[in-house]
Amino acid sequence: VKALRDFYEEQLQSTEKGVLFSLHLKATMMKVSDPVLFGHCVQVYYKSAFEKHAALFQELGVNSNNGVGDVYARIAGHPKQAEVEADLAACYQERPPLAYVDSRRGITNLHVPSDVIVDASMAA
Repeated sequence: VKALRDFYEEQLQSTEKGVLFSLHLKATMMKVSDPVLFGHCVQVYYKSAFEKHAALFQELGVNSNNGVGDVYARIAGHPKQAEVEADLAACYQERPPLAYVDSRRGITNLHVPSDVIVDASMAA
């Protein structure tokens, strides 16, 4: 796990300016391993927020394997919602820009593991 997290951190640190960071896994087919790989990437990208709110996320049952969307869903209506959302937003300033699934709605590539599907139907 440490090697995987170190790899993700290295990739985030080496992302060139002006390049979007995106993680592509086949989470719809690899339903056991890929969500776990995805979850570790979510925790690394949003590291400062996950560390700061670790106890709250555990209390709320946040599962990073379900993406950052799980954080937003579980924090909705909680007294610390604004604080958590601000800390997640700060990660977007600290880290490379993310690819978006739906930029109008603010849905990033790290919101849900199955939102970006890599298969033969993708244009080359």
